[in-house]
Amino acid sequence: MGKIVIHDTADVTITDLNTGKVVLNAEAQLAQITGAISEEDLKGGIGNRKLYKIRTDKEVNLTMRSAIADVEYWAMTQGVAVDQAGVAKVTDSVLLKAVDNTFTTYTIAVADLVEADGAKVTIDGVQTAVPIATGGIIDLTALVATLTGATDVQVFFQKEVTGKSVKIDSNKFAGKYKVEMRTIAYDLDTAQVTSDIYFLFPETIPAGEFDISLENGSVYTPEISFSVMNPIGSSEMGEIIEVAR
Repeated sequence: MGKIVIHDTADVTITDLNTGKVVLNAEAQLAQITGAISEEDLKGGIGNRKLYKIRTDKEVNLTMRSAIADVEYWAMTQGVAVDQAGVAKVTDSVLLKAVDNTFTTYTIAVADLVEADGAKVTIDGVQTAVPIATGGIIDLTALVATLTGATDVQVFFQKEVTGKSVKIDSNKFAGKYKVEMRTIAYDLDTAQVTSDIYFLFPETIPAGEFDISLENGSVYTPEISFSVMNPIGSSEMGEIIEVAR
């Protein structure tokens, strides 16, 4: 196998060591592996010559930035599992516009509102009880027209939603994961793909720090870093293997 060229990022597979579940198979924009050690010169003799270099505390850290967002990233940093049927209360709103002294039609089912019996909405800063129409339907249009007359009004109300939930719990921290990175190498002479290169780390702990920045016109690309651990009873932290195609 001759000289190779690597100019691609890596695909990253992350496995939860507690459950054995592959939680992510990510298309990375950045897959970074950094190593560090503590070095100290040992000097002695006339002129305080450099005799040896003391090397200890080898560390390996991983960083990956994904092109695709996934709630599993947030779950890893928080040390929790994704609840596939999580329930939360959220504030929703609708703008009711008046046209020819008549509001556009808008209704919401009672079941979607928090505390449907005696549910309330906030209209122009005033909290108001919601009347329940025949068939269990709340007609917000009629309510707004009664209270304010024919004007455009932003209506806010509380409702329950169900979806993938990640709890942020101050008593929980990230567990251990196996991280595998795979990239491809090109033959320098033929410019053809000649091998797959794997970077394998059997035990890592993701950093608990996170930064979710949502900016208009910019794609959110989650970034997460891992500290590589030594498995109990072993000095090996990871492995790099080139597999010919």
